[in-house]
Amino acid sequence: MRHFISMGIFFLGPFAGLAIGAWLFVCPPGLDADTAGPREVKIRVKETSLVQGPQILLGEVAQIQAGSFLKEILQTMELGNAPKPGKIKQLNKNQVVSLIQSQPGMPEAVSIEIPENIYVKRDSQQIEQQKVREQVELFLSDSFRDKEYELEQLSIKDLDLYPQGNVDLSGISNSRIDKNGNFTLFMDILIDGNREDRIRISGKVAVYENILCAKRNLAKGEQLLGTDVYWVRKNILSLRGDGIRTSREIENKLLKTGIKKDDPISASDLQEIPLIRKGDVITLVARSNRLLIATSGISQEDGYADQLIRVENIRSGKIVRGLVKEKFTVEVIH
Repeated sequence: MRHFISMGIFFLGPFAGLAIGAWLFVCPPGLDADTAGPREVKIRVKETSLVQGPQILLGEVAQIQAGSFLKEILQTMELGNAPKPGKIKQLNKNQVVSLIQSQPGMPEAVSIEIPENIYVKRDSQQIEQQKVREQVELFLSDSFRDKEYELEQLSIKDLDLYPQGNVDLSGISNSRIDKNGNFTLFMDILIDGNREDRIRISGKVAVYENILCAKRNLAKGEQLLGTDVYWVRKNILSLRGDGIRTSREIENKLLKTGIKKDDPISASDLQEIPLIRKGDVITLVARSNRLLIATSGISQEDGYADQLIRVENIRSGKIVRGLVKEKFTVEVIH
């Protein structure tokens, strides 16, 4: 047996009472405004009814026989709050009768036919998950422009039954996509322009790009060559570090760590090849006014372009600091 919520009764406002009084003044009881002949006011309440709006109107739950003006007023009489969309509410027979009869100016000859049990259901509609998914896809396409992505998982929570009307899904807010592709979104559900609900959406997205992977096991310190790598389409959000996407990024690079066969290569795995190695005999250049003095030296550390390194002057044995200008050439800094 279903459980029904008791109905709160709301009385017709002063305007409706004045309107009925005016009708009686113009068309006394027993005379119809349209035919000027006698007509009994009859109200037949149905046992089950389907209502549309947030209020239960007499015209939705009853057949009304009356003059056009009075009928229009009676049809808009509110009997209380409607149930939630898709739910059923039971009305109290005696309260409904009392409410109708107590309206100011109601004719004495009114005939009310009403069943013992009155059930009212609120009309509703469901929103398909596919419609929500389409909005999420639009959000993702805007977030990952010019990238290939795939929606791997989607969970829509709190989706309910809603009133009838035009549906609009909008206002994706508080959106967050983490580095692993997990996201949480909140979306407003509007019916005829009114916000009825806010739902929570979670999921996971994959973003695909072609990246370089090792063709063989590579050792730390090796120079990376084009023959050592191959292209693979991978989800970049599942990678460790920042995957290499162009062959230019591996030119003149050494491996800072070993890489196993078929593993992706990350930018953090690479370092520049030094122009000068520790122990190399280099040309040490000193500039003074218009003079250029060159001598030999021994590098005390690896050196990269435009980097300061320590060099031992072979003639004097002194340690000086110089700027790496090109391979095997260091310019002394005074």
